Amino acid sequence: MVITKESSKPGGRDAATTNPPMGPSDGSTQSWRPLPVGSSQSTYPVKEIQQMTLHGASIPPPNLHSRASKFPMTSPTSSSTSTTRAVANSASSINFHSIQPLPSVSISQNNQPPVTSANNSSSQPLIPPYPANLTPRPSVFRPHCPAKDRLAQWVPHPDILQKLGTLAAPDLQDRVKSVVIQGWSEQTRASYGAGLLVFHVFCDSRDIPEQERAPASTNLISMFISVLSGLYSGKTIHGYIYGIRAWHTVNGLPWALHEDQISTMLKGAARLAPPTAKQDQRQPVTAEIIAAIRRTLTLNEPFDAAFFACLTTIFYSAARVGEFTLKWLNAFDPAEHITPAQVQDDTDRNGFQTKVFSLPRTKSSQNGEEVNWARQSGPTDPLAAFDNHLEVNSPPNNGPLFAYKKDRTHRPLTRQAFISHLKKAAKMAGHDDIQGHGIRIGATLEYLLRGIPFDVMKVKGRWASDAFRLYLRRHNQILAPYMQAMPPETALEFTRIAMPPVR
Repeated sequence: MVITKESSKPGGRDAATTNPPMGPSDGSTQSWRPLPVGSSQSTYPVKEIQQMTLHGASIPPPNLHSRASKFPMTSPTSSSTSTTRAVANSASSINFHSIQPLPSVSISQNNQPPVTSANNSSSQPLIPPYPANLTPRPSVFRPHCPAKDRLAQWVPHPDILQKLGTLAAPDLQDRVKSVVIQGWSEQTRASYGAGLLVFHVFCDSRDIPEQERAPASTNLISMFISVLSGLYSGKTIHGYIYGIRAWHTVNGLPWALHEDQISTMLKGAARLAPPTAKQDQRQPVTAEIIAAIRRTLTLNEPFDAAFFACLTTIFYSAARVGEFTLKWLNAFDPAEHITPAQVQDDTDRNGFQTKVFSLPRTKSSQNGEEVNWARQSGPTDPLAAFDNHLEVNSPPNNGPLFAYKKDRTHRPLTRQAFISHLKKAAKMAGHDDIQGHGIRIGATLEYLLRGIPFDVMKVKGRWASDAFRLYLRRHNQILAPYMQAMPPETALEFTRIAMPPVR
């Protein structure tokens, strides 16, 4: 079945083939497996989401408007009792076989080509229409906008805001909201916006009044979770709850739920996730694969020179693809994108030299961060690749770093062009299923296999948490150096340093 998917960023819908997930009545529950990550926390704070693809994840149930069961309309002052009872009645009659999945709307799909105007292929992307089976009812409270803007532009019913006093000091209301919004990166806001869409389509399908959607009750959120459970991964459902809570935070609404009940339901949803929702491990892009890719390139050609320099820089600096490429051709902004002027050499007290890249802005830092690499031996040496790029392309000092010569001018290297060429070259080299995020995974693996301590790798990759451990591959090889027997004298010295005598 070919259906379309909504990107969580402005621009782009494309076709995808998806098999319907196995519902609770499709087979034995023994075939269901819980995911190792997702809904195991006892609480669910609003937080940044890792940039990873979830196959079978972030998939809302389409055709919700075709449900026979509907909520009765209630007055703004009515209690949530009638709503809860109606949700329970309708949930008991859900036909899980009729719920077909949409492909992922996770933020990792932002590498899809944007929808542009017919007259200018490099213009700003237009806002794509909603998929037919994921279209909310028209509402003045929910204007059609990019997913990243829904947290700010979609609002609860004003009666609720006035009742709770959140409309006080209206001259400062927009300013307060704009400050709160900056608490999340654009990619995270886009992900939350995708989940918020699913929630309102769910509410529309059951005629939930606007006044009862926020502040959301425990029973409403519980029934929302129950509809998705058994169909999608626990991490997907968890992400939807993050989005709803973030929406409450932006609008100054209380998030007062029965946390034990919601937490337990999220754990149950993770255990009910079908095998189709399990995330496939991305193949790490290793130094060996990069060397094989190099053999398919012509490095005196402008595009190949820029591509290979970018690839080796991303790999040996353990960076993200989006930090060195542009979203689309005319997206260059010197306040956000690195230029040749922001690259410098550094030498430490021991004479070790590194190439330092000052990124103006990153996902986790609005003020920018530095990444670096050192010269390597062999065909994947980033210094040789970088020097070759500068010689072949001579990118403008204040333009995109990895711009390449094209038609007597310079064209920036876009994320789409980079990923497309990466997959094509990797396939020519005999490596299928290569993805852009596999570069960062492969870099983590490479440095850990060299014996770099975990805490040092955490700094190298600029992780604020231990989430990077999810990327680990070849655990035995990584841990082998730490498990070897130490000579007695080495063990004694280690003990002396680690456990000094008590004084």
